[in-house]
Amino acid sequence: MLLLTGADGEPCALHDFGGDGPPLLLTHGNGLNAGMWATVVPVLRKHRQCFGLDFRGHGASRINQPPLDVDRSRLVDEILNAVAAIGNDQIDAVGHSLGGATLIRTELENPGTFRRLWLFEPVMVPDGHERPAGDHPLVEAARRRRTEFSSLEDFIERLLSKAPFGGCEETAVRAYAELGTYSSGDGVRLSCSGDTEARIFGSATTTDFTSLGSINAPVVVARGEAVAPGNELPPEMAAPIASHLRFGELLPMEGLTHFGPMENGEAVGHAILRHLV
Repeated sequence: MLLLTGADGEPCALHDFGGDGPPLLLTHGNGLNAGMWATVVPVLRKHRQCFGLDFRGHGASRINQPPLDVDRSRLVDEILNAVAAIGNDQIDAVGHSLGGATLIRTELENPGTFRRLWLFEPVMVPDGHERPAGDHPLVEAARRRRTEFSSLEDFIERLLSKAPFGGCEETAVRAYAELGTYSSGDGVRLSCSGDTEARIFGSATTTDFTSLGSINAPVVVARGEAVAPGNELPPEMAAPIASHLRFGELLPMEGLTHFGPMENGEAVGHAILRHLV
């Protein structure tokens, strides 16, 4: 693991998951970490050297200066720092949710950074989209999130006992939990605090979807077809995002929710490889 320090002194973590072939960068959704790709990476490693990025305040990254600056430009800089550390002029990248949206923003602001992109439900909303009054339920849930547990096994057991992680592969949940906690007192504490997750949810800005046509990299926008109640926006935005991209392709994936990469890593891995050839 390599810690990369941003201009404001905050670190992000870059993991080398190994593999054969050209480099591939994987980014995660809000509140998650690179461990979410644990069941996808074994498929990808046969053809790609895989690198996973933990954004600031997530996974193996540690907050130096609370409260954490979660401006999206900071996350773009972290992706650029990861690309520079990997050492290739142009690479392929895969992103989930927040990670997918940040990859698009990175390519918009730094054309030619990526050769190809594969994104699972990037969370983006168009200009003019009306936000409901008050905090989104996801923001409220994040603020209420418990952050301390008696042990790692206790945390994993609780995750697997209910949605959304109850429908995920145990290997992926375990990898997320192992990267997403650290020893604290008599138990473990989450590296990504509820406050950090809530402020990232609350800091979202709208995007001029017509600007997506300037992206020259071929982009697959995958969408889970098993929509979970209360989280309809990400799959709803997948088709408009794909249609506005110059070389965009919408990929519906049956049986998956917004946590698709953690639900069927083999299917997601093979779908990624089909796009990257």
